[in-house]
Order: sequence, then structure tokens, then C-alpha cells
Amino acid sequence: MKILSGMILMPFLLRNSRGSEKIDSRLLKKTRTLGLSSIPAIIFTKEGKTKICRHYLESKGVKIKYELPLINAYAVEIEGGKLEDTARADVVEYISDDMKINSLLNVAAQEVGARIANDTGYTGRGIGIAILDTGIYPHQDFTKPRNRIIAFKDFVNNKQNPYDDNGHGTFVAGVAAGNGYASGGKYKGVAPEANLIGVKVMDKNGSGNSSDIIAGMQWVADHHKEYNIRVMSLSLGAKPPTGSRFDPLAAAVEAVWKKGIIVIAAAGNAGPKQNTIATPGVSPVIITVGAVDDKRTADYKDDVIADFSSRGPVNGRQVKPDIVAPGVGITAANTDKEYTGGLRTEVLKEPYTKMSGTSVATPVVSGAAAVMLSKNPKMTPAEFKELIMKNAFNMGINKYAQGSGILDIKKCLSL
Repeated sequence: MKILSGMILMPFLLRNSRGSEKIDSRLLKKTRTLGLSSIPAIIFTKEGKTKICRHYLESKGVKIKYELPLINAYAVEIEGGKLEDTARADVVEYISDDMKINSLLNVAAQEVGARIANDTGYTGRGIGIAILDTGIYPHQDFTKPRNRIIAFKDFVNNKQNPYDDNGHGTFVAGVAAGNGYASGGKYKGVAPEANLIGVKVMDKNGSGNSSDIIAGMQWVADHHKEYNIRVMSLSLGAKPPTGSRFDPLAAAVEAVWKKGIIVIAAAGNAGPKQNTIATPGVSPVIITVGAVDDKRTADYKDDVIADFSSRGPVNGRQVKPDIVAPGVGITAANTDKEYTGGLRTEVLKEPYTKMSGTSVATPVVSGAAAVMLSKNPKMTPAEFKELIMKNAFNMGINKYAQGSGILDIKKCLSL
């Protein structure tokens, strides 16, 4: 019996007869068809066994990338040949695929009632919105007259200063909290005085591993009090695991939600077919957002669900999305993709751009959360979810397309 760091590693010797039963089927397929010598994975540990499991993994030569206490797991690099043997260990609960995640692209503020709320004094001031995406560019709409990018963390290139080599994260931040400085207020976001926390978890191509994204969520959970992070916005997703007991992204967002942070995720852009909601939007706990085409008017009555917007149900019966918001042809902050975080001396020639997708609808709701928290700072995530769903504009269509209906900030605030 081997003793390491004062711990008796007896649990390592307890084995399940078939390790493959504790491994994500997609991960098994990768090892058997791609012939990779080393593969990324997420290893869930038995409750209360995380430290013992770490010693076990290290003794097996498994490289640990991140420790993820948020979901009792480790993100690792593991040799394909060691996968099933590792899964047999009693301290290992399940081994999930570290899958690739993509950013979900394919008059908004006026329609949902943000302008009336802003004019009444509810602007999200002091509320922190964490944007987990491709980064954030120090656009004038965020930095003038004061810099509202109060924190930046890079899990892709480990740079210290805010930048965005893709543009998606900056656009999303602009929808949620741009103040329209570069446009004289024309292209103002929903919560123009909210603080922004940029967490870069996706690369210049708009993709990233779920382990990096969960590490970003772990960072948000660890620093939410320091930066008053009350909202986490996720304009990203992937096809959820099939036949798996564990969905790492869904588990992580639910853990963040329990910290008192409102988590808002995109439904996905795989519509109009049903059963196409992306993870982590499949989580029954968080708020999942679909997209409507507002026809460039401030009237709900001519709105239609965007063809690309993913539809529920999830697992055969769960209604998703929870709510929908404008997500077609929205204008917001542009990015200098060549800027890498040094001295900024030039002003963008084209300070704004247009995008569509549930990616765009998601930060509309994230901004709304900051606006409502500026009225009621004690509001819990569950209370916010109930409030927006109860006061949504019912389009009178299939619930698996619209959820409760279109976001209505004005009605929520009773303005």
C-alpha cells in the first residue's frame, strides 16, 4: 500500500469492471478513430475525493491543465491508452470530452424598453457584467468618459491588457453595455453605465475548449465579489453530449448561478428544427435566449422568430429557450483585430458593425439584468428569471420557439 503526502491511496485500487461506462461516448470515439497520442478531457471526481484524485492522476502521468472545484473536476491531457484504466478508479466519477465550443453568430434597445429605463435612471451603473468570449477591445464606448473595463483575464494567450483578435466579444459587450460615445449615443447598449469584465476563453477564430470556458467561469466565481459581478453572459455553445450523465458546461453554469450570479446563455443557431438547443443553454436552471427579428421597428407585433434561432424542447419536455430578444441586424461596437493590448493611439475608421444570431440576443438580456439590478440590487437570479418570463410579450406561437415571449424591460420595471 503506497503512501503519498500523508495520504493512503487505497481508493485507487478499487476498480469498476468496465471503465468505458464512465467515459463520454464522443471521447471514446476520438481515441478509437483519430489515433491521438494525447487528448484533452474533463475528469469528474467523486464528492470529497478531489485531492486524492489529483494524486492519483499525477501518479499515472496525467497532465492537469486546470483544477475546477466549481464542478469537482480536473481538465487534463491524457494518453488515449490510459483512458479506460483511469476511468476504472473509484475516485473517478466520469470522464467527459473537452469539446470545442463556438461563438454563436449568424432599434433592439428601444424595442425592449431599455431607453425608457435608462432615461428614468436605471443604467446598470456599478453592476459588473462578465463577458466570456473572444476578448474585449478598449473601444471608446467602454473607455470614455471613464474606463468601464474594470478587469480582463485571458485564458487563451495569457495577455494582461484587454484586446479582441476576433471581434465577437467586443460586439457582445457593446450590445450589453456600450454607451454610444463614438456615435453620439445612437448605438447605445442596454446598460450603458454597467462595468465590463472581459474573460477571453475563445481564440481569434471564435472557438475554444470547454475546459478553458469552465476555467473562465471558475475565475468569475472566484472574483465575483471583488468586481461586483452580478451577470455572466455566454454567447457561445455547442451540441450537448448525447447519452452522457455529465455535461461539464451545464454543471458549471449551474454552480455559478448558485453563487448568486445571473447566468444568461445563447440558445444556439441551429433552427428552425426542434431539439437544437446548445449547451450550456440546455441547463434548466439558467436563462436561455432565442432571437427575434424586430423588423427595425419598436413594435412587438411585427416581430418573428429568427429562422436560425434554436428550438426546444430539451430532453423531450423541458421548455427552452426561456425568452427571446432582438438578434437580427443589430449594430454595436467594432474591433481592431490587430490590436494586441499596447498603446492605443488611433480611432477606429469604422467604429460599429452589424451582426445577427442568438449571440446578439443574449447580451440584450444580460444588459437588462444589469438595468434591473440597478433598481433592485438584492434581486436573486431566480427572481430575475421569474420577472422577465412573467412580463414577456407572448407572441402566440410555439413555446419551444419563443419560450415565454419577447423581453419587455419597461413592463418589468413598471415604467
